[in-house]
Formats: sequence, structure tokens, C-alpha cells
Amino acid sequence: VVKNNNNNSSSNSNNNNSHSHSHCNSLFFNPSNRKNLWRSSGHPRSIRTGLFAMSHFSTFPRGGGDEDRSWIASDDKSRSYYEELVRELYQINFFHPVKLGLQNVDRLHEAIGSPLDKIPVIHVAGTNGKGSVSLKIANSFQQSGKKVGLFCSPHVSSFRERMQVNGKLIEESEVETLLPRIFEACRVRDIPATFFEITTALAFCFYAQHNVDLVVLETGLGGRLDATNIVKEPLLSIITSIGLEHTRILGDTIELIAKEKAGIMKPGCPVLVGPHVPHDVLQQCAIEKGAGPYYTTPDILPQYNAIVEDYDEENSQTAQAAISLVLGKCPELGPLSEEQIDVGTSIRPPCRFEFVQVPAAHIDSTNSEEKMVEVILDVAHNPPAMEHLLKKVQSHFGSQTPNMRLVMGMSSDKDLAACGRMALELVRDEPGQLHLVQAAHPRSATLEAILNAVPKHEGINFDLQDRSITTQVNKALKLALERNETLIVCGSVFLMADVRQALGIIEPRDSAC
Repeated sequence: VVKNNNNNSSSNSNNNNSHSHSHCNSLFFNPSNRKNLWRSSGHPRSIRTGLFAMSHFSTFPRGGGDEDRSWIASDDKSRSYYEELVRELYQINFFHPVKLGLQNVDRLHEAIGSPLDKIPVIHVAGTNGKGSVSLKIANSFQQSGKKVGLFCSPHVSSFRERMQVNGKLIEESEVETLLPRIFEACRVRDIPATFFEITTALAFCFYAQHNVDLVVLETGLGGRLDATNIVKEPLLSIITSIGLEHTRILGDTIELIAKEKAGIMKPGCPVLVGPHVPHDVLQQCAIEKGAGPYYTTPDILPQYNAIVEDYDEENSQTAQAAISLVLGKCPELGPLSEEQIDVGTSIRPPCRFEFVQVPAAHIDSTNSEEKMVEVILDVAHNPPAMEHLLKKVQSHFGSQTPNMRLVMGMSSDKDLAACGRMALELVRDEPGQLHLVQAAHPRSATLEAILNAVPKHEGINFDLQDRSITTQVNKALKLALERNETLIVCGSVFLMADVRQALGIIEPRDSAC
């Protein structure tokens, strides 16, 4: 249906970089440091290069006991070496439970040569909009011929989406080269790094290997204790918005969450904030940290529009303000014309009010009509994002708003009741137009939890025996085709890989690692 080559940006690059980051290729560990812990009875891909192979040996100090881990060491010949490595990485938090803090990532960053200390960085945090703002900034700077690294999370269909240079994903071969070295660094220095810490280190090495001119770095969760927060002197710290999210980790009030995200502010470094933040709290944080100047988007953009119904326009304005501030500080990253900035900031990430046209023949192979079902994909996953989605649907379609059918699945740490109310509003209080799904991810809300939270759930489509996302998407597509409806799929990003595959979208996709 849709072919997505994940390269929406200019292919221009500047190969005459004045700085070099080749140290990341040489600083890893000399082969003589290896302890010959691994044995291979076959081709090199059967050598267990990751942390999980090491958990079989007494020299590896963590692992949680003597339970049977034979499933980890099984060598599935149908998987590529890349898939084996990523599988090990996905499983790592089973053995190293997530513990927020910077000690592990600081040690790991030092072990790989501190590549980020030598690369200009724009650091972006926020409840909603940080991924879009990061992409828009990166896409704009590469319009001037610069080589720009982008770090974003979570991914939609492939782990490789998390790290890109000028819109091009890290290659599987690069993961195969760099990731084992990071595993080795963890082993040699006894660093119990988590999935996100290792992923962050992998990205830093990838950017150094490509001699990037700039990195746009999106935080994973919060800011103060996020693994990306080892940046010492960012060109700019951006906080896009503040809302209630991850309350068990970040705090249960807007003020507490704001203080966590303000952790990316650094002494002497400018700060830019979006419109939906508690300015009094963030300004006080900036004063306490010696960060600044403190800017809002209207401070920078004379044409700022405070009344926007499309969150993408709000994100574009934040990105444009950021670009202006960075160019004022580092003109060598330009020049950028207004037209280039407009083009660069017009990009949307996948699944942000993304339209897909699905042919009738894809939905029903016996249907020969040249009819299409219009599908909108949006990772609205919390109440502020759901409210934005509702407003965007209304503003986009106006008085011609079609009948809507909605597929929704959420993460367990969100306000399910508020999201459920807005989902019903999107389908005009017709429960039969709503389909509930549950992603195969530990953070996903169960169908039972969503049903308990939705005040009016009689008639809602769900199946406790078959919780497959594909099943409900196919059912919704068929009903939308029969009844001439527009289908919206929204909620957690963890749904979207299965959804996009069900819709027939062609793009890089990892197998079930």
C-alpha cells in the first residue's frame, strides 16, 4: 500500500568535516583483553557475543541465580546475526532491572571514548511533541548540507529507526559491528547497563563513526536521570510540553514532572520551552541550575501563532524557534534560508496523523472495486495527545467529517478513563465503532483494564480469546469498507508495527527477535 524508505530528507551531506570522531573505532578493547569465554562450533555467527552469553559463566557477576537459561543460548539458524544481537539487547532488562541514574551510562560513555563530548548536541525533552520537534530540527539542518544525527525512541517497526544520519537508518551491518563492542565494554568494565543505556551508547558510536556535524538527541523518559543526559554543554535544551505521564517514575503532579524534565538544563546553556509548560517551575529550575537564557517560542518567532488546532503546527513553531537560536549561536551550522526551514519543519514522523489509503482488494481479495479505505495512524497515547487528535480531526475535516471507526490500544501507565472518554467522542458516542486491542508488550494495558476504565463499553469490539492486533484491524477495515467510514488507529506506539504490517505498508521491519 505504502512504500516507506525512511529517507524523507535531502541527501546532501558535507564530507569535509573539520572534526573527526574516528576514535570510536579504535578505543574499544584490544583482542588480547578477551578472556576466551566464548567457544564456537560453527560459523562466526554462532559465537555468543552479547551479555546473555556471558551470563553462563561464573566471571559474569549478575544474572539472578541458577535458573535454566538454555533458551537464551539456543542458536536459531533462521535468525540473522543482527536479529540475534537485537534479541539479546531486548532481553537485557530481564537480568539488569531498570534503575534510573547516570552512573552506568557515564561509565559506558567513558569506556567507548566519550564520543558525545566532541559533537554539538541539541537536547530535547517533553511529554508530547519531542519526537516531532527533534525530527523537524534534524531535517532542517541537513538542508544546508550538514551531516545530522537523530536519536529517537521508541521505534515503530525496526530497532534501527532509533538512530539515523540524514534520514538514513543505521545499517544492520553497523549494528553487527558496533553492538558486540559495547557488550564487550560492559563485560570488561563490569557495567550492568540496561537496554536503553546500551542503545544510547550504540547511537553515540554510530554518530562518531559517521563524523556528524550535529546530533539532535531526544530523551527516552523524563530528563534528569535519562541515559541521554550525559550531555555536558548542549547547544540548546528544549522542553516541548509537560503533562501527566509515567507518574510512578516521574511524579504525580505537573510540577514534579516538570522538575524531572528540567534536568536536561545545563549551566550557561540556553533553554527553549513550548507553550504547554508550567513556566514558573521551569524558570526557577533554570535559575537554580544557572541555565539560560530562558526562551519561549513567541520570544523568537515574530510570526508566532498562539491559536493552533494542529499539534504539528505547534511542533513546527517550536522547531523553527530552536533552529533560529542554534544558528545565532553556531552560524557555521548554516546557512539556512526561510524556505529551507519551512521545508525541513514540514516533515511529520510516522504515525503522527499519518494518512494511508488501503485498497479494497487488500481488505478482501474477492473485492475488485477500485475503492479505498482511508486510515489515519496517530500515536495519541495520553489525554493531551488524544485531545489534540480530536481537535485535529475536527479541523481537518470540518463540517465534512465522515463517520469514524477507531482502533485503540494503550499503555498501562496512562489515564485510561480519560483516553476512553475521548475515544468515544471521536466515534460520536457509538461504542460499536470502537475496537480495543492489546499489544504484546509488558507495558501494554490489558483489554480488561481498558474496559473497566471506559464508562460506556457495551457494544465495543474486542476479543478476550484472540487479542491479536491484526484480527481487530482486519475486522475494522472490513466494516469501514462496507460502511464507507474513515478508520483511525491510535494509542501506544507498541501497536503500530503490527498495524502497519496489517495495512500492507512496506518499510524496514524487524522479525520477532
